[in-house]
Amino acid sequence: MKIPLELNNYNARENAPAGAHDPGMMWDPVTRRYYSYCTDAYGPALGVEDRIGIPVRWSEDLVSFTYHGSALSPTAVAQGRDNGPAYPATRGFWAPFVEYANGEYRMYYSATRAFGSWESRIWLATARHPLGPFENRGVVADTWGTKRTSPNAIDPHIIRDGDRVYLIYGSFFGGIYIKELDPATGLCLDGDPRKPGVCISRRSRPPVIDGPEGASAAFVPETGYFYLFQSYGWLGDTYDIRVGRSRCVTGPYLDRQGQDLRGASLGEKLAGSYRFSASAPPVGDTDPGWSWGGLRGPGHGVPFYDPNRDAWFFVHHIRDGAEVNRKTEKDGRQSFRRFYMMVRPMFFVDGWPVLSPEPFGGEDLAPQVPVPGDWEIIRFNRLDGTQKCSTLERLAPDSPLFAHSRLLLCPDLENGGTCLALTGADQDGAYWGKKLALKA
Repeated sequence: MKIPLELNNYNARENAPAGAHDPGMMWDPVTRRYYSYCTDAYGPALGVEDRIGIPVRWSEDLVSFTYHGSALSPTAVAQGRDNGPAYPATRGFWAPFVEYANGEYRMYYSATRAFGSWESRIWLATARHPLGPFENRGVVADTWGTKRTSPNAIDPHIIRDGDRVYLIYGSFFGGIYIKELDPATGLCLDGDPRKPGVCISRRSRPPVIDGPEGASAAFVPETGYFYLFQSYGWLGDTYDIRVGRSRCVTGPYLDRQGQDLRGASLGEKLAGSYRFSASAPPVGDTDPGWSWGGLRGPGHGVPFYDPNRDAWFFVHHIRDGAEVNRKTEKDGRQSFRRFYMMVRPMFFVDGWPVLSPEPFGGEDLAPQVPVPGDWEIIRFNRLDGTQKCSTLERLAPDSPLFAHSRLLLCPDLENGGTCLALTGADQDGAYWGKKLALKA
């Protein structure tokens, strides 16, 4: 068992999770490796001088990753950046999804006019190897020249329902949409990237929290549901992870109370900014003034089924909450400027997903039995995006927290060694727990 993340080491070549924003994950049955692709991030601060073009990292065990470089070809990059003579070139690409289908590797990635714009395109690029080079095949969603309340062609994700293939995409402007693709080519089934498809999630009016965005989906045969994951909140601090479910891939997606994600519900909150107590987190030396400040803004994640372990995971980015990483935006909001990829085991309790409180370190995912005593507990409020700090609670053998949770042995990011952890949800929302220093 290994702690796979080193905080305060922001060199991606030394510490591969560093700088991975909006990460995805793919298991390749050909090379028999795991590959993670993410939003463009490069430059001296990351120890990465690669050109833009979708960074890729690979692993043989889903724990230790190696940074490789950019996956898109120079030609694909030039095509994707080209916004015509009236606009500057796109500075970088966002939120790729990659799969192996029909004997080729397919990458769906976003090219937007500017940060915060709703005028965007989702390109499909293909390759013969998961490291690339990927060449553009065409555009599958295009929202250039549309209104602010229209869908935004960004944040692509692919979901399959039998032989049918669907693109899920969008952000808070017009909501989250789903449209059908041609399984043979990966392009639009109707041939028109301007047709948006069907809305499956949108924020309320007036919005309570920014969102939704960063949507992804999975079908879980054991429960018989499609699950729609999405993020709400401010990207730099209060970002979170939420979910709704449906019997049909095109919706409606509902929360536990049966409320529709299309304006009536934000979904069930699975994780937000949090802080367990810490005595020995894994720390590098990027900033000498670093001190433990918990973690902020988990979000924009994807569900990932690992056929080697017959287990589900959730892959997302998260921000180091140390004060040395805090900055104030022009609008006064707080942002934490260092982000990392995190891979968490995901389980299903009472038909709903729950996420491990700790990153995956190669542990056996077998369920553990409840252990009464003193536990650190974190509870996630559905609407409050501030950082949740742990409280010490004494749990009896018949505690309700044990009744609707999954217990597991996992690496202890905050203190080193191993801990017994629990993850669950009740009528008040999701909760995590840790029983510290179980063994070395």
